[in-house]
Amino acid sequence: MIDRNMLKSSFCPAHRLEKNNASILVICLWAITVLSIFAMALTSFVFQEIKFARSYRRIALSLPLARSALASVFYLREKDPTSQYDTMQELAREEGIDFCAGNSLSYYFVDKVIRDGNTEIIDEGALINLNTASIQILKRLPGVDEDLAESIANSGMRPFRSVNEVLLVEGMNKESFLLFKDLVTVYGAGRININTVSKGVLLALGLDNDLADAIIRFRTQNQIEPVDASLALDPVPDYGISTLSTLLDDLRRFVTLGLRQEQDLLSLLTTFDVRSEYLRFNVVTRFGEEKGPCYSIVIHPATKKVISWREE
Repeated sequence: MIDRNMLKSSFCPAHRLEKNNASILVICLWAITVLSIFAMALTSFVFQEIKFARSYRRIALSLPLARSALASVFYLREKDPTSQYDTMQELAREEGIDFCAGNSLSYYFVDKVIRDGNTEIIDEGALINLNTASIQILKRLPGVDEDLAESIANSGMRPFRSVNEVLLVEGMNKESFLLFKDLVTVYGAGRININTVSKGVLLALGLDNDLADAIIRFRTQNQIEPVDASLALDPVPDYGISTLSTLLDDLRRFVTLGLRQEQDLLSLLTTFDVRSEYLRFNVVTRFGEEKGPCYSIVIHPATKKVISWREE
């Protein structure tokens, strides 16, 4: 027998309202679920678009910026009023070029390596050439003994096309390589810029500690007189060594040299130069406040040739 009170209550407005609210709640939950899935799909699409836009900017803008900077630098190097020499101050100085729409770049001609919290400047034209160095020089490199020096000098891979190839030499290990990799190059004919050479390279060449320190101190204190003051683009005084012909006499006036030190220096004068034959041209692109791709490019300014090009 049907309970009339129960039947009556099932058709009351309050009960119907509760059922309607439950249905609305279920519909809302399904709507939120669908919208969430849609939002996730839209977010993924937007991220893909942003990624594509950045990749497009990298390809369409950063590379042309670097190439335009390279063309500009070749022109400026050709018109350089101090083309007879390259100093550390000149090569390490960061220059900038502004383009339209907030695009810009900066460049310099050395590698800047952070080691133990300090910035070390490495000029490609002031390194020991693995392809031309003698066994006597190679064995003075940190981490290299006479056997390893002979292996490098007699390797069938010589001339090396990149510094990393020396890792394939028999007897070479990563620990030894890391000790000397910042002192060597594979570019050039073996001439070393005395204005930018590091103490480690000077020691490997056979100079003693005191003479190496004296050369580095002298080039940081010796002000170079401009060839023609009217042509000088930068009024800031430059310090370094502008000629090798008077270097020994200049050093004698700067510091007391022993006979052996003078002989060692004279024997290396044909190895030294006062300019860098090859340069590592580093470019940093920027798009407004955002930093773009960086490029490390080895160039030969005399022939306007690009030797290697690497995006970093």
